[in-house]
Amino acid sequence: MATRSRGKKVTLAIVGCGGIAGSHLRGYGELLEKGENRFRIAATVDSDRTRAQAMASQIEEKTGESVNVYRSIDQLLNKEKNLDGADICGPHGLHHVMSCKLLAGGVNILCEKPIGITVKATKKIIAAAKRHKRIAATAEQCRRSIGQRTINWAFNKSGLLGDPRIWMAVSSSWQDPKSVPNWHWRVDRKMGGCGMIMDSGAHWVDTMRYWFGEIDSVYARVEQLEKRPHRKGSRLVNDAREDFWTSIFNFKSGVIGTWSWTISAPGKGFVQLSLTGSKGTIVDTDIFHPATNQARGECQLVDGTTYSLPKLQKKFLGSLSKDEKNRLFPYGVTGGMPLELWDFIDALSTGRNVEIDADEGLRSKAVCEALYESGKTKQVVKLSDVLKGTVNAYQRDVDRYWKL
Repeated sequence: MATRSRGKKVTLAIVGCGGIAGSHLRGYGELLEKGENRFRIAATVDSDRTRAQAMASQIEEKTGESVNVYRSIDQLLNKEKNLDGADICGPHGLHHVMSCKLLAGGVNILCEKPIGITVKATKKIIAAAKRHKRIAATAEQCRRSIGQRTINWAFNKSGLLGDPRIWMAVSSSWQDPKSVPNWHWRVDRKMGGCGMIMDSGAHWVDTMRYWFGEIDSVYARVEQLEKRPHRKGSRLVNDAREDFWTSIFNFKSGVIGTWSWTISAPGKGFVQLSLTGSKGTIVDTDIFHPATNQARGECQLVDGTTYSLPKLQKKFLGSLSKDEKNRLFPYGVTGGMPLELWDFIDALSTGRNVEIDADEGLRSKAVCEALYESGKTKQVVKLSDVLKGTVNAYQRDVDRYWKL
């Protein structure tokens, strides 16, 4: 599918050159291969100069253009005077620190999820973007993929599945706590925020909001059933992350969702996702980013008609006009990560806003925090109270640590 995009060429930096930055780099590479040439990655930034240099070398190999290497955002801002945007791939706890410094320096930002480590941290990013009149985008790729676009169409546009009713997501497995891995920043709640509810869970929360609308309230049990020490130098440090939760979501639309996960269930495990409307159900085996990276799901209607997810995707694509296809899948790209990056590039190039900005990221962030808040208080929690900050018992010590 050919797409001829218009707009100025933008200059970018990758800030944080760890694991997820490699996925971003592959996404940029796919865009270049498809013919998207309205961007240049001019710099990499990491406190570990070796990592920044390694990523710069990969970019130079892909593009044939030189890439500058820096150890800090201050160095970047002092040296790169024509920077349009920064792709932030640092640890969760540094998202608001990095974002606000870059925004104050006049640079638009695309920040990995979760957009801020707490609601207050996210609001600080939003305030900085407004103050400096810059874009703050949340790097959320799942809803942009063809699989998730298809399921949204099946529920909300085609009438195929009828009115959305309920969804159930559960994963039960066993990871032996006697295995002692090396420490990493996710183990520390001040840096990671906490576990899978807000890590991979940030993807699922954005997806559920995309498919089923806004959430009114949640109830959750969030527990750590097993101590899981990590080796940090000569010391053992306990993992702060939850290893079990079960939860109920009450959507404003009337949809009801249940989400449960554990790695502390010895014996045979299982994973199941079921999405049900008044006329049928879609099932999958991924409760964090369903239909994003694979097409194993299946749709079955009440009359027995069955569609594989690839067949459903074909029906979805057939329903789109040429303009709609170009808007959703420019250059024929259907993967979430390159589309996330394209959205940022196109927004900076043409002067429009992004699809998922920091305000949108905040609404997903608040859902994740609402589960933790409910787990701490053992009460039903209203999303509006978490967004306002009137319910923040779980986040309070993290906010204190970051002086928020």
